[in-house]
Amino acid sequence: MLIDTIRQLIAEEIDDFRFNTMLIEIDQITQAKDFARDVHKGQWRKGTPIPYIAHPMRVYHRAKKRGLSKTHQLLAILHDTYEDAKNPKQTLKKIKEVFGDKIANLVLILSHDRGVDYKAYLLKLANKSKIGFEVKLLDMEDNLSDKPSPKQKNKYKEALEYLINNGITIDKNVAEKLFKLAGVTV
Repeated sequence: MLIDTIRQLIAEEIDDFRFNTMLIEIDQITQAKDFARDVHKGQWRKGTPIPYIAHPMRVYHRAKKRGLSKTHQLLAILHDTYEDAKNPKQTLKKIKEVFGDKIANLVLILSHDRGVDYKAYLLKLANKSKIGFEVKLLDMEDNLSDKPSPKQKNKYKEALEYLINNGITIDKNVAEKLFKLAGVTV
């Protein structure tokens, strides 16, 4: 009898822990959405009346739909915040405070310095951070799904070929989808 009571109490504690852990994860996602909305406020998708926040939210939904980790999901939401912020240093500091060093470092790694060749940036990212690279591929997929220009399609096609030619493994299904979106017959 006592053993059954102890088992029941332990089971209830485990359930409470799981529930509280889930709330923390959900809360972080909500915080990330709010943070990204603030950073991207007043920004629009190129040549459209669509608020920019739609892009990171679609990348987030792609990560979530594929069952990727909460880290992937947070990074998907926050991936352009540093690049697009009015005050990048302040933004990075805030990301560290709210989401921790790991997420802040991933956001920084994922950010493309416009002075660095795009293909070289992708190669470095692929070699430096698996999570960052996976989110970047989701970002590219979303960009290619959103009425890309021929120039953007070609840029992504060349970048993907460059990565593959330099030994970077991209999941076959992901690569096929990206090449198809870029207008390449696979």
